[in-house]
Amino acid sequence: DIPSEAEAQRVLAELEPARWLVSGVTQKEKRRYPAPPFTTSKLQQAGFNKLRFTTKRTMMLAQRLYEGVELGDEGAVALITYMRTDSVRVGADALAQVRDLIGADYGATYLPEKPIFYKSKKDAQDAHEAIRPTDVARTPESVRKYLDDDMYRLYRLIWQRFVASQMVPAVFDQTTIDIAAGDYQFRASGAVLKFNGFL
Repeated sequence: DIPSEAEAQRVLAELEPARWLVSGVTQKEKRRYPAPPFTTSKLQQAGFNKLRFTTKRTMMLAQRLYEGVELGDEGAVALITYMRTDSVRVGADALAQVRDLIGADYGATYLPEKPIFYKSKKDAQDAHEAIRPTDVARTPESVRKYLDDDMYRLYRLIWQRFVASQMVPAVFDQTTIDIAAGDYQFRASGAVLKFNGFL
């Protein structure tokens, strides 16, 4: 820790004449795994962070998606499962359906050998499944014309998170370089995407 500007200036002065040497280079493969499908609290967080919706707005839009949207000749259709849940559990039929979609639309390299099961928190009630599309075949684009902009954006967020949750990890080549300068050590890290996986 450098507690003050005076201390920072002292360190800079010591580094001025120092000989800078690369003391180590480490390369390794890193995997980034997809997040589980949404629970209520995670949907509210993502609604704020990604869409700039208040908690109230996110839940109001989710309620409308759950209660049903007029889809032309199909009539009113619920687009998402119940939006008040603390569970990340997904039913067998929904898992089979999303795996079929991933294999068909993205290819076998994006499909894990087996479905991915996520653990709910210990104190979760687990009364309802995770928040997900009722039918993953209803892609955001296919229902776009029936939704206002905010409903579409929230539905797309839920749909993408659910599909991504059943895909393989993204793979990065990560390089870490250690640099010695006098009595000090510096470290720089960077990663290059090797396989995009769920991303």
